[in-house]
Amino acid sequence: MPQDTDRYDRLDAARWLAALAVVLLHSAALIVSEPAAYGQGAWLAANLYDSAARWCVPVFVMVSGALLLDPARPLDPRRFYARRVARICAPLVFWSLFYLGWRTALDWWDDGVIDISFWPRKVAQGEPYYHLWYLYMIVGLYLFAPLVRALYARSAPPARALWVVGILGLAILDALYRQALHAPAGFFLTWFLPYLGYFVAGRLIFDGEMRIPRPGLVLALSVAATALGVHLLSSARGLNTYFYDYFSVTVPFMSLAAFQCIVSSPRLPRLPALAPLTFGVYLIHPLFLDVAKRAGAMQGKPGGAWTVPLVAAAVFALSALISWLLRRHPATRRLV
Repeated sequence: MPQDTDRYDRLDAARWLAALAVVLLHSAALIVSEPAAYGQGAWLAANLYDSAARWCVPVFVMVSGALLLDPARPLDPRRFYARRVARICAPLVFWSLFYLGWRTALDWWDDGVIDISFWPRKVAQGEPYYHLWYLYMIVGLYLFAPLVRALYARSAPPARALWVVGILGLAILDALYRQALHAPAGFFLTWFLPYLGYFVAGRLIFDGEMRIPRPGLVLALSVAATALGVHLLSSARGLNTYFYDYFSVTVPFMSLAAFQCIVSSPRLPRLPALAPLTFGVYLIHPLFLDVAKRAGAMQGKPGGAWTVPLVAAAVFALSALISWLLRRHPATRRLV
């Protein structure tokens, strides 16, 4: 039992590391997305940071899979839906409205224009703000989680591994299709489907039923290939984000390898007090990044290579503090 508890404790490390990677990714994106900075030292460094953090969201999904697909833990669908609805609905509604208002306020600050006509469109697109798509995607994942769990329990390990290969393989082909034809993503309630590959892989890797050979090397090579791919496909005229896609030809390998490295390493700090704050960190951190950008801290200037990790660390700490404060009050605890 202690050994099993230690394995589950490693998921705490996966959660806070993934949250830190999300903040690093979005911090770097502020420089990478500046066309004038393309090819400069700060842009190259930010591209590398962004590429190195691309495993963050898949690892969040794999943590959910490792927990929800545990055959030793009973799962009553009615109780599951009741708990998950309570867990996701309040943050989804509150932060959607909050960030729509925040976007309107920023437009007024930047351009002196107040316009709320985009609100219904952004909600229908499942993206009230650039990071909130995850909440809309996770609704579909939770909706089908009991069915996936039942199928998982009735299948053999080779069949489960085949699910991962098949789902991620199709997702990679779909990302290539969208890149070639510039096709938009579909209805947000279908976004979860390719993430089922990560969801199932999380439990398989956690149980040791799926292993990535030499995961450290796979992780390093896939990060390098991602950074190189973005650099080659982009130009001063615009950023090509295909290799940043969570289902590009590099990111799935990076993500599986990163999760295996985390759950296989007993030396990573668990930080159990920090892990419960990570959902709040994910929701809150764009506020501080927006402020940092308008304060001139996130620009592709010389020395920008050091700016990204420093700003990311500060934003992560401030977001964790706000998340902690919100969790302390009964009226706001359900929002994070």
